[in-house]
Order: sequence, then structure tokens, then C-alpha cells
Amino acid sequence: MRAMPPPPLLACLLTLLLATAVAPPAGAFCVSKKAGAHSKPGAPAKPKPAPAPAPPKPTPLIPGADIVRSLCLKTDYPDLCMSSISRQPQPQLPGGRRLDGAGVLRLAMAAVRAKAAEARAAAAALAKDPRTQPQALGPLHDCVQSFDDLADSLDGAEKAIAAGDRGTTGTMLDTVRTDVDTCDQGFEEREELKPVMAKRDAELAKLASNCLAIATAAGLR
Repeated sequence: MRAMPPPPLLACLLTLLLATAVAPPAGAFCVSKKAGAHSKPGAPAKPKPAPAPAPPKPTPLIPGADIVRSLCLKTDYPDLCMSSISRQPQPQLPGGRRLDGAGVLRLAMAAVRAKAAEARAAAAALAKDPRTQPQALGPLHDCVQSFDDLADSLDGAEKAIAAGDRGTTGTMLDTVRTDVDTCDQGFEEREELKPVMAKRDAELAKLASNCLAIATAAGLR
């Protein structure tokens, strides 16, 4: 005996139920996961190291600094020679010219002139100081006069260098050295006097000696 087919209405209901069970609910959709969606947030970027400071620029040397050194090394007091010259106003040489032997000698003479001016002022101040020994007044006045003569001798040497007169240049520089000794002699002759100018005269004597040595080495005397 064959089974009877279901009525048409029942068959239609069964079809609808099966379709609903298989199809996804309305409005349902799939969301794709992006790569790294669950990855941990990255660590903050490390700051870039600060650039290393640029090395300091070397101190520029005066034009002809090599000749200053070479001539000062031929003196008895090379360190004093170079330091005293470096403290003097450097000449403005035209056309990129470099310092020559005469220029070095002029700078060394300028150092003598500056130091002699200081010594003269010190001697004059001591001569006016009421605490100074009366016996020292004469030697101090002699020192003031000697330093004035020293300045005149330097002027003579300047003119001789400009004229290319080596003999007079040497004579004037020798006189500068003698003027320094003249100040000392006034105190050396009186043992009871304190040699208040001794330290200044000693430095002046070295500076004057350097001038003579530079002039000789540069062929200017």
C-alpha cells in the first residue's frame, strides 16, 4: 500500500521552514578580521640621539706666525718673545702679505715700548710717594729719564729699519738695552736702597735682548 503524498498546503509550509533554517537571519553579515587587529600596540619610537657637537674651530694664527716662532726660538727667552709679541696689535698687511723679519722685530720693539711705559709710570709714582726713601728719589728720577730715552732709541731704530740702515738699527737697539741698565745702576750703587725697580727692569732687559737677537737672526743689524 503506497504512502499518500502530503496535502499541498502542508508541503508549502515544510518548504518554508526548511528554507528559514538554512538561510542566515536577515541583516546578518560577516565581519572580516583585519590582520593585526588583536596585536599589542607598538612601543613608542625611541628618540634619535642628538648630533655630536662640532669640534671647536682652531684659533687662527696671525699671518707669518711661523716666522715669529722661528725667530723667537733664536732668542735667549723664546717663550717671553712669543707671548709678548702675541699681545701686541697685529699689523694689517695689504694684499695678503705675510709678516717678515722686520715686522717681527717691530712687534718685539712694541712690546719693549709698552713695558717701558709701565715701568716709567711706576717709577714716577714711587718718586711722588711720601713713603719712598728720600735717598731713592734721585735714582727713581734717573729711571724716568732712562725710560724716556729708551722710547727715543726705539724711535731711532724704527726709522733705521725703514731706511734699511742695519748699522744704526743695531746701535739704537744696543742703546735700548743700555737705558734699562741705567735705571738699575742707580740702585746698585747704593746698597742701603731697596731695588724697587729690579723686577720691571729684569723683564725689560729680557725683552730688549730679544730685540737684538731677532734683528741679528733676521739680518737687520
